[in-house]
Formats: sequence, structure tokens, C-alpha cells
Amino acid sequence: MATSETRTGKVGSPRVKVLVFGIVAIVILAALGTGGAYWWHQHNAPSQASAADCALAQRIIDEAQKQDKSTVAKWAEHMHDLRMAQMKDGYLGLQIARYEGSIAAHLTGKGEVPTKADLADMSSQANSHCTAVKRTLVFPPLAA
Repeated sequence: MATSETRTGKVGSPRVKVLVFGIVAIVILAALGTGGAYWWHQHNAPSQASAADCALAQRIIDEAQKQDKSTVAKWAEHMHDLRMAQMKDGYLGLQIARYEGSIAAHLTGKGEVPTKADLADMSSQANSHCTAVKRTLVFPPLAA
């Protein structure tokens, strides 16, 4: 008689206990996996700059367009000092510094002039830091 009760799956039987334990284990593992994936995404996501940082970045980009060979060195020094003093997001600042260097290299002919792909990469990476404030930085192409 005991054998038929075990096969029917009554509550308290070993089969039901194993099934419940398995379901609970799967739910816990799924929750841990979801939490881990969320942490991994947040850990590897680009930092998010403030609206002020993104506005300063666009100002630097815009002012770069007004430079020529005779003014670019002084401009680059001034922008470096301004960026270091006011921009809080260093990762956005790095992309803007790359752009400043690109402008200087383009105008002076010294150093490696970036390709269109390099500029697209700078733009993409810089913009990834301004998504939270819904700001798109506009990087004009370098004049020929």
C-alpha cells in the first residue's frame, strides 16, 4: 500500500519535495542570473555626463570650427584648462580631448590627422556619455 501512495505524488512524498525544491532552485537561479546581468550591464555601461558637461563638450566642438593654424595652439590650451576645471565626467572629457587634438593636428599638419572613421568613433563614444540627458553632440566633418 505504501508503494502506491508514493507513486501517486501525494503532498509530503519524496517526489513532490524534490519537484518543489527544484522549482525553488530554478527561481532563485533565475533571479540571481537576472541580477547579475543587470549589474554587468551597469558596470560596463558608459558613464553618464551631466547636462552641463554635455553643453561644455558641444561648446568646445563648436569653437573648434572657428580656429585656424595661427589660433589653434592657444585655443587648445584654453580648452584643456576649461575642460579640466569644469567637466566632471572624465570619460566624456577624454573623447573631447581626442577631438581637440584632431583639430590641432588637422590645422597644423603636425601629428596624425584622424580619418572619417576616427571622427565617427569619437562622436559615437562621446554621445554615449550624453544619452541620459538626451543630448546629441554634433561633430562637424573636418574641412579639407
